[in-house]
Amino acid sequence: MKKILATILLVFSSAAYAQKASSGFSYSMPAVEVGFKWNTTKVNNSTSDKQVMGYQLGISTVANMSDSFGVRTGLFYTERPFESDFAASNSKGKFTYFEVPLQLMFKIEDYAGVYVGPSLAVKLSDEVSPGSLTDVKSMVIPLTFGAAFKFLPNFGINAFFETVSGDLANNVSNSRAVGVNLLITLD
Repeated sequence: MKKILATILLVFSSAAYAQKASSGFSYSMPAVEVGFKWNTTKVNNSTSDKQVMGYQLGISTVANMSDSFGVRTGLFYTERPFESDFAASNSKGKFTYFEVPLQLMFKIEDYAGVYVGPSLAVKLSDEVSPGSLTDVKSMVIPLTFGAAFKFLPNFGINAFFETVSGDLANNVSNSRAVGVNLLITLD
């Protein structure tokens, strides 16, 4: 069921790249995004959880519902790394996902807006050293708050905060990140 839901959301996000149809469908801010984020994840029984840099890249667009509102969607490869100190050791790991955002965007102009909403993140891989992860969630739903704007005709910035409440795996939970992506716009 989860794979069917992921496929439906992927098809929906791909449809956002269609050109303006006779039904009045339009889109704005189509872009390739590449950037990084500083991620912190809670690991049970650690003495400290460190902030670690991960990467994100993908494509995005806004499916316009009106002049002022749209649905921001796309497809991203996202990393959620983590590092924690324990009394006698250090642990490092990383989760990677394919993500499809479905976020409501308030458009200030055709080239700028603020957004909030969930993404569907399907796990690609996980790793930790030393040891292994157990009960890894195959899908998580991060909540993202952000702003995207163009500062040149074909370049812009997407700045965001995201949070994943709950478990990512046994003893690993509550991932939070602040990130910045470069937008290379295609319009």
